[in-house]
Amino acid sequence: MPSPAQEMEAEFAARVAAAQTRAVTAPRELQELDARLERLRTRLAAGDPDMTTDELQGLIDRVYAKRKELQAAQPATRQQAKILAMLPRAAEAYLQQIDLGLSGDPRAILKSKVILRDLVGPIRLEPATDGSLWANYKFNAAALVKGATGTYGRGDRI
Repeated sequence: MPSPAQEMEAEFAARVAAAQTRAVTAPRELQELDARLERLRTRLAAGDPDMTTDELQGLIDRVYAKRKELQAAQPATRQQAKILAMLPRAAEAYLQQIDLGLSGDPRAILKSKVILRDLVGPIRLEPATDGSLWANYKFNAAALVKGATGTYGRGDRI
């Protein structure tokens, strides 16, 4: 059975691969749509015996709308790929900071506390029925995004 860290690494690798695939296939689709638009415009200008002018124009409008939709998704795909690429660097930077804190550097200790508070949140100690004591916490992966970018979002006002 894989450890939680291995599961996270596998999920991260799958997301990076999916983002890269989308980033590659979308431009190819855009090129195909551009070629189709050009063919449809040529048919519209020359006249088509099988379709009326209105039918061709409607088809052109639908293809153009799909092209705009794909173009709008492009920046989001690129941004997602950038964020996914930043996560390992953020995790590494956090690990180095925590190691410095464990070595006894007073400033690094304070920074490490803030990092761990963001990542783990409050820790509740709860006794079990068998007399053992369990520490419960929730891992906040979004804190890695904050570490990678310096903010949780774009910084826009809500």
